[in-house]
Amino acid sequence: MGLALTTSAGCYSGVGEFGKDDAGLDGGDDAGEDAGEDAGEDVGDDGLGPVDELPADSTRFARLTHQQWENTVQDLLMLDEPTGLSSELRADPFVGGFVFDNNASSLEVDQALWSGYQRAAVELAEMVANDPTIIANIAPDTGADEDTRAHDFVTNFGARAFRRPLTDIEVADYTALFDRGPELYEDTAGFEAGVRLVLEGMLQSPHFIYRVESSDEIVEGVIPLGSWEIAARLSYFLWNSMPDDDLFAAAASDELRDPEAVRAQALRMLESPRAERVVEHFHHQLLQVDKFASADPSPAFYPEAPEDLGMLAIEEHQQFLRHTVFDRDGSWRDLLTSTETFVNDELAAVYGLEGTFGPDFGLVELPASERRGLFTQIGFLAANSTSVNPDPIHRGVFMAKHVSCIPIAAPPDDIPALPVPDPTQTNREAIVALTEVEGSECVACHSQLINPYGFPFESYDSTGAFRTMDNGKTVDAAATVALSTGPTTVNNALDLIDAMAEDPGVHHCYAEHWLEFAMARPYEEIDEPLTERLATESLEDLGVKELLVELAVSRPFLTRSAQEMQ
Repeated sequence: MGLALTTSAGCYSGVGEFGKDDAGLDGGDDAGEDAGEDAGEDVGDDGLGPVDELPADSTRFARLTHQQWENTVQDLLMLDEPTGLSSELRADPFVGGFVFDNNASSLEVDQALWSGYQRAAVELAEMVANDPTIIANIAPDTGADEDTRAHDFVTNFGARAFRRPLTDIEVADYTALFDRGPELYEDTAGFEAGVRLVLEGMLQSPHFIYRVESSDEIVEGVIPLGSWEIAARLSYFLWNSMPDDDLFAAAASDELRDPEAVRAQALRMLESPRAERVVEHFHHQLLQVDKFASADPSPAFYPEAPEDLGMLAIEEHQQFLRHTVFDRDGSWRDLLTSTETFVNDELAAVYGLEGTFGPDFGLVELPASERRGLFTQIGFLAANSTSVNPDPIHRGVFMAKHVSCIPIAAPPDDIPALPVPDPTQTNREAIVALTEVEGSECVACHSQLINPYGFPFESYDSTGAFRTMDNGKTVDAAATVALSTGPTTVNNALDLIDAMAEDPGVHHCYAEHWLEFAMARPYEEIDEPLTERLATESLEDLGVKELLVELAVSRPFLTRSAQEMQ
């Protein structure tokens, strides 16, 4: 790529990674079309799409994240509210370089977490045993004798807990465990004691704590997943929880080996509020929405800024996301470029909107001459600012790494001391003086990658408000930005966002993030054909929901790698 030829390799975590692959991302307007045509020429007879889209090696034992565990417990026990017990589990360590919280290869169970699971199982089992309503829901009394009712409870509840039918041996073992219940508890007797003991056992089982995929038969170069395994993959991808009754029924009738049946289920599931929460969760992590809460503009410089600006920005972001993706069936381009958002009276003032507003949030149209999508909304801008000035470095690094997927190495250890502040400089001039000193270690990355992605946002102050002047001078928001199609000159953030919305690499990056989230693992080179196809369709305005469906019915999602058996 042209960019890689002129930029210091120190700016990258790996030379040549920019855009992941030269194919389809450097070829201009026809690149995406060629990739799509090539992919369509060799489609398998199994309905799983292009045969060059293959699964990467991955763990067969994906531990539930703490949020998945919480959601699963709530659904399994048919509770109205979450238990909150996941907050007592040992926190999972952050995995550097992976955006999401579901990297299966890093979700281990150490002694501290195992003790947490044990305590939670005991507490949940006791709660259930003392709640007749829950007992009636998970072990209904059909009028049969107690032994039959116990057997039915073990088989039916066990199938839901393990996301598959129990084996005969498991049924026998858990039935024997049920029979021991009445002799083990002083404060619980009879049927409830059996339920309590079985619950303690099942909630501590690896088959509950992990998503286990045991299929091993190789068919046409891959290992097709069974219907029960597909049901679990689909539900934890789109709902972050266990399958519901409809999905279990589809698995029981072995329908999910048919990709069209999976498509129908995915479309149904995306109509649920659970899917809205998952899409929100994905973007919350991708866009680092937690940082919005830390926005803290100085009252001395911004006396009119709301005290809870960050929390208001989170609410704006969530309503915008739900509206764009689910109400409008919007695409990644829509999220990048929409001039709609949601404001209350306090945010309306920051945006400089005229009209009557109250404390409740409502849909508004922002000035097209000032705003475009997620990255000119208050949350991103205020979170990536100091208390006094915009922060083009953090804004630029974020856009380059997370939106264009340009790998940028950590800063060197010997960063030079900050220069003496010059009161006559604009914010941009101060950043240039700090980071673009000729011959310094900083200049290559900052002058060619980081600053050009950050300077177009100089038109927005620390609160996210639009501005045209900085320290008595006209704001300079122009830059030449490294996109996958080559260096692109922009005059401001609006130009930048419009250019990025048309850039194949930006859509590739978004598809790559979704693939990582869906597969619960880092991106691999083998993922390129599927990612390229999804990126091409995203560039053509495939809606976010439709993109998730295409991912769910793809060969990599519905199969495992045959390399595991070698």
